[in-house]
Amino acid sequence: MAREIRGFALVLLAAGSLACASTRTMIAERLFASDEQLVFDRSSRLLPPEGLRITSNQDRQIGLAWDPVLVGDVAGYAILRAKGKSDQAYLRVGITRSRFGTVFIDAGATAGALGDGQTYAYRVHPYDSKGRISRNHAALTATTEERPAVPEGLQVYSNLPRSAVLSWKPSETSGVSGYAIYRCPSTAGPWERVVFVEGRLNTVYEDTVPGDLRVMYYKISAVSRFGGESDPTEKPIRAVTKAEPLPPIGVEASASVLGRVDLRWAPNVEPDLSGYEVWRALADGSDFADEMPIARVPAGTTALVDTSVGCGQTARYRVRATDADGLESLLSDPLAVRSQDAGLRLSRREGGLRLSWDLQSTEGFTELRVREIRSVRPDRELASSEVGGELALPELESGKELAVVFTRASATGETESAPPCRLVVP
Repeated sequence: MAREIRGFALVLLAAGSLACASTRTMIAERLFASDEQLVFDRSSRLLPPEGLRITSNQDRQIGLAWDPVLVGDVAGYAILRAKGKSDQAYLRVGITRSRFGTVFIDAGATAGALGDGQTYAYRVHPYDSKGRISRNHAALTATTEERPAVPEGLQVYSNLPRSAVLSWKPSETSGVSGYAIYRCPSTAGPWERVVFVEGRLNTVYEDTVPGDLRVMYYKISAVSRFGGESDPTEKPIRAVTKAEPLPPIGVEASASVLGRVDLRWAPNVEPDLSGYEVWRALADGSDFADEMPIARVPAGTTALVDTSVGCGQTARYRVRATDADGLESLLSDPLAVRSQDAGLRLSRREGGLRLSWDLQSTEGFTELRVREIRSVRPDRELASSEVGGELALPELESGKELAVVFTRASATGETESAPPCRLVVP
C-alpha cells in the first residue's frame, strides 16, 4: 500500500511539471485502476510504437494494431482511450504483456458500450519490466461503424388466413445480425416488437395475426451483433388477413313426415368454400339443451335430412360455412321447428280405446306397434297392425302411458323405426 501511495505521489509530482492539461486530467482519473500496477515515470524513455493503425471498427468495437518496439526494455503496451476529441480525459482500457503483443480489440466495458458512429482518441504507450509507462506514445482517432442502414424493399403478402408474410432486401452491412419486426393495428402506435429475425440473409417472416379480416401495420429495422439498431422503415406497410366466409342465409326446415326434418339453405358465394356444418339444439322443457354439430356436408350441398329428432320434439338449427383454409363463418340465424307427431289421437269407445293418425305424415311406413309403458315391470305389447287409418286397443285406465312405433323395411331389407310417439290414455 505504501508503495502505491509513493507511486501515485510521484505521478502527481510529474504531472505538476507538465504543460499538457489532458495528461493531468488523465492522471487524476487514476489510469492505473486495472490489476496491472503500471505508473507513468519520467525515467522510462522507451521509443513510441510505429505503424499504429485501425484494423476494424465493426460490431461496436475498435481493433488496433502497431509495429513492435524492438529497442529497450519493453514488457508490453498500455492502451488509453478518450471520448471524442484527444484533449479529453484518457482512461487506460487495456494492456498487452509482451513486446510483440501488438494487437488490441477495444470492446468497451460491456458489450456494445462503444456505440455506433462514435469517435474515440487512442494512445499506445510501451512500458518496461518494472511497470513504468513511457510518456512516448503513438496516437490516432477511430470511429465505430455507423448504425445499420434502414432495410429496403419491404413488402407484404395479404389476404392470408390469420397471417401476414413480410419480405425485404438483405442488408449490405456485414455486421447486421438480423431484423426487428414491429407491428401495430394502426399507424398511430404504440408499436410492438413482435420478433427478432436472426440472420442477415433471412429476409422472410410469417406473422400470426389473431382474427379474420384484421388490419395490421408493420415496420422493420436492421440490428447489428451488439444491439445497434437502424431507424425503422419510414412508411408502415399494411396487411389484411383473409375474411371468414359469410354465415349461410335462407335456412328453412320442413317436418311433414314422421321421423325426419328436412333442412335447406341458400348456397354461399365464396369460391373456395369447403362445406357446411349443421348444428342442432333439442328442446329441454321451456329452453334448449346445449347446441351440438350433427353433420358436415361438402360445398355444393345445401340440404340435410335429420332423422334423429323425436316424435313431436322441437329442435333449433343453425348452419355454419367453412372454407379451404379452415376459416369458419358465424352461425346462421337460428330456426326452430317441431318434428311431426303423426297426428296421433287416442279416444275411448265402447269396450276399449281407438287410436287414429294422419296417413300423409306416416307415408312409407307399413306397420305400427303399440305398447304400454310401465315403470317397474317390462313394457307390455298391446297391439300391432298394418298402417291403416285406425287401430282398436283394449280398455286401459286413465293416465296410462303408451308408446307407438311405426316401422318399415329399409333399402337393405332390415326394419327401421320412426322415433316412438308417446300418448297418455284420456
